[in-house]
Amino acid sequence: MVNIKNFLMAKGGNYAMGEMKTLRIMSALLEEWTLPDKMTVTWDVDNSQEVAHAGETFRQYLADGWMAFSDDPRGRRQIFQFNPQLERIVLVPPLGGG
Repeated sequence: MVNIKNFLMAKGGNYAMGEMKTLRIMSALLEEWTLPDKMTVTWDVDNSQEVAHAGETFRQYLADGWMAFSDDPRGRRQIFQFNPQLERIVLVPPLGGG
């Protein structure tokens, strides 16, 4: 599979794009949640409308109790603010328990 970002950078382009995905886990534990099926939001860092939409989506999920993690070569870590420079953000639903 060709990584489009690496391809464009090799061609001399200055292109950056990000992606945000939800993670479905053990739906039996999450009966009260309606999970989107493989929701994906992408954005081009140079497109302010796409960045604004991705940022709003990120904030909505966190407000609903989801956790967000960056998934980049430096390692996975929990994040609390949207950063459009991140290549991938993974959203994890809240877990019920008791």
